[in-house]
Amino acid sequence: MANLNADQLNTASDEARRAAGYADQAVNAAKDAAVEAADRITTMAKDAMDNPEQFARDSYNSVARYTQEKPLEALAIAAGVAFVVGALWKK
Repeated sequence: MANLNADQLNTASDEARRAAGYADQAVNAAKDAAVEAADRITTMAKDAMDNPEQFARDSYNSVARYTQEKPLEALAIAAGVAFVVGALWKK
């Protein structure tokens, strides 16, 4: 019986190590994605500051294209934004 418990303990320990490895991989992947997103946002902000007219034009064209390709999703997003703004406005 003591041998069985030691085997169970070893199995649980191995599983915990595997789970920790998976968690570490997930954290690293999330960190990499966050760094990449921050870099893209920084680049977009710099571009917007350097040439605001071009940024506005590009943004407008992007939104227009998106609403033409996915009108229901665009409507749902607009409704969600309106709901949030309305909720904030009441406070």
